Amino acid sequence: MQQTRSIIGAWRLVRYWTRYDDGPVIDPLGDRPVGLILYGPDGHMCGTMQRAGAAPFAVADRLSASPEEKARAFDDYVTYCGRWRTDGRRVWHRVEASLLPNWIGEEQEREIRWLGDDHIELVGSWDFGGRRREAVVEWRRERA
Repeated sequence: MQQTRSIIGAWRLVRYWTRYDDGPVIDPLGDRPVGLILYGPDGHMCGTMQRAGAAPFAVADRLSASPEEKARAFDDYVTYCGRWRTDGRRVWHRVEASLLPNWIGEEQEREIRWLGDDHIELVGSWDFGGRRREAVVEWRRERA
């Protein structure tokens, strides 16, 4: 009998990379990003990724941050949350809140590549102006 794999639980970010079909691989958050994605059994999810060692603001007040500090923080962070569903090979995230407002209300589809029971890649792809971009986010299951 084949065991059904489950993505329910907490997953720690290993690597995030992307590439256009006509270009090199890039690591948008550097070579050692940090992050978690959480899949609850109730169908809620939350994912967040950040460049390791992000520079702090001059003052610990996001409302008083300079435009440059805000732009850098935006470039160094990815986050969204909402509901999720899966068929075991793909997962769909129904986005309710996101740093990228364009995703709110959308369903983000990701291919699940199982690299082991506790190791996955979530793969998304999009078309931008005739160019195809693939993003691969590698995760390892967190244990208590």
